[in-house]
Amino acid sequence: MSLAMKDLISKVGSADALGKYLRELNTYPIKVAQPGDPPDVAASDSSRVIRRLSIATLYAVQAVSLKASLKNPSTSKLIVDSLAGYYMLTDEAVPDELLDRIIQLISKVLEVRSVTKVLDGCDIALFDGSLISFLWGYSNRDIPRGFYPATYKKIRDIWYEVFSGITKVSKNVKPLFISKRLMKNYYVDEILSNEAPKKVRDSVNDLILISALRRVGKLPKVPYILHPVYVERSKLPQPLAELDIDISPLTPITVTYVSFNPTLQPYQVSIPGRLGIDELVDIISSIYPYSQGGYPDPLKIAHSKCKLSNVEFRLMLYKLGLSSIPTGRELLGEFL
Repeated sequence: MSLAMKDLISKVGSADALGKYLRELNTYPIKVAQPGDPPDVAASDSSRVIRRLSIATLYAVQAVSLKASLKNPSTSKLIVDSLAGYYMLTDEAVPDELLDRIIQLISKVLEVRSVTKVLDGCDIALFDGSLISFLWGYSNRDIPRGFYPATYKKIRDIWYEVFSGITKVSKNVKPLFISKRLMKNYYVDEILSNEAPKKVRDSVNDLILISALRRVGKLPKVPYILHPVYVERSKLPQPLAELDIDISPLTPITVTYVSFNPTLQPYQVSIPGRLGIDELVDIISSIYPYSQGGYPDPLKIAHSKCKLSNVEFRLMLYKLGLSSIPTGRELLGEFL
């Protein structure tokens, strides 16, 4: 039993006591056996390395996108897109969190940009992380002076490239955003009854409650999908809810939890648009042949291939001419 579950049960007395606050939630079985061949699937993930030195911050981002085909493996392919740069300290006070936000957005740009190069023949594109996490980080702030490469003027310019890229992808295939981490909870009010004490409501998240449902036998023992919730624009975190940008191509967002293997943790899946139950079941079921281990294999491969080692990081900086930045100081010497 997880520590979170033990702590929750300590607040209500027992697993049975917790069970009385849990509502029945509709689930839908994944179609594990389907006629015909499974669809070709694209997947993308990225990693980033950041090194903070005395007078500069160096960074490198690497994205990997691949096409996976079970019906015609010879058409499978993998591509890599990478970028390295730096921020040179200036008299402007720039918090590390702001640099991290910029670099994270750049990594999303590379993911979305690279996946468009492997979509030919695919029906579905898989991304690691929630759709909200890809749309996170919007800001009107200028890119700090000293940030290289100086491709963008404002943070919103990077954000818009991510947004427009996802919109473009969604016109050609169905994008599925699969998240291992919880950025936002959607099912607390769906699962907990109104009688649940505040101390219980304040102690839970989606995954804790789904685990509790399983413990009391309210979830199936076969691969399943939870009844979806639909997130309207007004329910998005700020500033997304009030942007003066039309984000309707991606909203409302269909959110569900999917268990490809009922003995393992389910994953949150978010999809642009309002999907009906039948369409949602068909889409999730179509990737089951790639996901029988509990998580989609194409995403596992993309995740493992995009990792940057320290050696690869140094080599990338060297190839891009960043082994020496014109300040009269060999920056890489500080960590080589």
